[in-house]
Amino acid sequence: MLKSIIPSMFHRRLLLLLALVIIASTPIVAQMARLTLTRSAQARVDAESKMIRRQWTPTVRGRILDRKDRVLARDRASYDIRLDYSVLAGEWPAQAAPRLARRAAGAVWRDLSPLEREARIATIRSLLEAHLERGWDLLSETTGISRPELDTRRAEVVARVERMYRSIVDRRRQEEIEALRQREQPITSAEQEALERRVTQPIQEQLLPHVLIPSISDSIGFALRTLEDRTAPIIPGQYRVAGETGEVVIDPSEPIEIIPTLRVADAGDRQYPMENMTVDIDASTLPGPVKGQGKKQVDVQGVGVHILGWIRNEVRKEDVDLRRAILASDPEISKALLTADGRDRGEYQALDRVGHVGIEASQESLLRGLRGTREVRLDSGDEKILPADPGRDVRLTIDIMLQAKVQAAMTPSLGLAVVQGWHHQDSPYMPEGTKLNGAAVVLDIDTGDILALVSTPTFTRDEMRTNPSAVFANDIDVPFLNRAIAKSYTPGSIVKALVLSESITHGNFQTSQRIPCTGHLLPNHPDMYRCWIYKRFGTTHSAFLGHDLGGAEALSVSCNIFFYTLGKRLGPEGISQTFSDFGVGEAFGLGIGQEFAGQIGTPSKTPGAPPLVRPEDAIQMGIGQGPIVWTPLHAANSYATLVRGGVRIAPKLIASASRPSPREIALTQESISESMEGLRLAVNGERGTGRVLNIDDHDEPIFNTPGVDIWGKTGTADAPDQILDPDGPDGPQQPRIVRAGDHSWFVVVVGPKGGRARYAVAVVMDFAGSGAKVSGPICNQIIHALVDEGYLSGAAS
Repeated sequence: MLKSIIPSMFHRRLLLLLALVIIASTPIVAQMARLTLTRSAQARVDAESKMIRRQWTPTVRGRILDRKDRVLARDRASYDIRLDYSVLAGEWPAQAAPRLARRAAGAVWRDLSPLEREARIATIRSLLEAHLERGWDLLSETTGISRPELDTRRAEVVARVERMYRSIVDRRRQEEIEALRQREQPITSAEQEALERRVTQPIQEQLLPHVLIPSISDSIGFALRTLEDRTAPIIPGQYRVAGETGEVVIDPSEPIEIIPTLRVADAGDRQYPMENMTVDIDASTLPGPVKGQGKKQVDVQGVGVHILGWIRNEVRKEDVDLRRAILASDPEISKALLTADGRDRGEYQALDRVGHVGIEASQESLLRGLRGTREVRLDSGDEKILPADPGRDVRLTIDIMLQAKVQAAMTPSLGLAVVQGWHHQDSPYMPEGTKLNGAAVVLDIDTGDILALVSTPTFTRDEMRTNPSAVFANDIDVPFLNRAIAKSYTPGSIVKALVLSESITHGNFQTSQRIPCTGHLLPNHPDMYRCWIYKRFGTTHSAFLGHDLGGAEALSVSCNIFFYTLGKRLGPEGISQTFSDFGVGEAFGLGIGQEFAGQIGTPSKTPGAPPLVRPEDAIQMGIGQGPIVWTPLHAANSYATLVRGGVRIAPKLIASASRPSPREIALTQESISESMEGLRLAVNGERGTGRVLNIDDHDEPIFNTPGVDIWGKTGTADAPDQILDPDGPDGPQQPRIVRAGDHSWFVVVVGPKGGRARYAVAVVMDFAGSGAKVSGPICNQIIHALVDEGYLSGAAS
């Protein structure tokens, strides 16, 4: 009985122990199984990925178009052929041979003597040299460039890098020797050897690819892209080669690029086909001294460069950060820009082109296209292609032909933007023949679209590349500055129309009232707040006209005393509101770079406090002097606002851009009518300051465009002297005045004969003096250009 019980208990205990072991080991077994399956799956994925070569395919940057769909900027697709310096210099076979020899020999390599190893390396090096020669022949055949030409190009790259290398090595050596000498230690042979090892280290240019063939065509670029993926044995069809020390086996799994290190890089050129043009001007429409017969051809260069901007071949941190912010801003945007595996198709890569200035910069995210992808299975050659998406086009409100003709009118060679004898310049710093700089704006009154935005002098992108100091270090002409939107100007008398309308609207002046011109505002101070007619001729407008002045008449003859009086009546608060109503103090956000918002009053010395306008400032601001500055775009937009009956519409340059809702500044119809009548008389009335030019005691009309109606106002605005200090405040050379005088203004609104005003034009010329004599003839040419380009043709509307 006992014998039967003992085995039974033993078995039960054995089974229990076995169960405990199984329970304890189950998690370990499960984990091992999981890892085995997971790693196996991952291994399969890794192996699969090694069989697939993924490659970005280039995209094309979007175009920039004008309002009539003329192409202002476009990509010309092209590619650069790059190869590593080691290949170009013929060093690649010697560098690659030891690695291939070791791989080919496998475990046998350890048993080979140094001589045997060298022999095998030499054998493979000779094979690689032959392979490389076949690659050069294939590159020559594909590109159509002869072998001698390819060899010459290679030699030029190598010679340039070698010169750079020798120069850097010499400099390194001198610096090292000088450092040893300063320690006053003798240079031992060991130190000399160590020094040479340090100074002869490769430079970066010897480790990077170089462009051998720039700007190849699409067809050649695509043909070479297919060669990037192709490999071949170094002896076609053979994998075993007899060497001096035995058979050398070339492992067929070792890929040898058919053209070693070949890379096809996107190098599309950005073209600006309307940058340089020749414009015809009707010489018979010019003022007497420069008048002629027939057409006068004017070459204009750098047309629209301040607007369009340019690109750079350099990616900066802020570009990458902005791109990431765009991706993070909206999941839908992110989804459209990413591949299925989460890669940004528009990510910035080395040597990418990036919009740097102007429309190219502000519209970068739209203009920049999305790369495609190309996947090639190395085992089967099958391809999977995701096409690239070109960048979107950006359309501007600008008319590029009008832009070019406005620039032509302001080009010194035409004769209007240069100091002439009839200007009667009395500044010693502006002698006859001095070229004049300035800006002009043409605005569509109904829409707020900017049709032309010109700043002179301008420059070309070629000048910027080849002689950047002429563009960015010219402290007198400052060609890179966009004077139309980024330079502050005292407005002068062109603001009198605005002051008149606001004064009538707010009850500071009744249209039935008359204000006498006394020559000077303050009875006991004839040297203060004087009228221009008093300063020049010692008389008054009341005496000249035979009566005191109403609003429209005062505007037409530009009586300072009248508008000093309105400024005084408006006071600091009212005059500030006047300019604020017309947009001074607000930038327009055009998307082409820095804008000056304008400023009312003197900046306060107290942080955060508003600018200060004193009662005496309000008087001066009534004639556009004192602490009030704005831009030519503000001027054109203010007159457009007046014509619209007090409706302020933000100017626009990008056709698709959104803008704030129109703002009503609630001018009365009576005030608008009085101001418009004054502007009509100023350019059409017998005594209007903007009607005629007096040249050699002979009057001729400023405006001679048939079939149009014009309203406008001249302005001659005080300007601080332009001082050049070439050495800075502590330099040996003393600062000197390079430009001095008043700024010349003319602002007009124009429409077809018998119709309403359709376009506002503002012109300012720096230090040019009289608004009528200098800016007036330029305004006249702009109106001719509006007619020529179809904006003022046809019946009145």
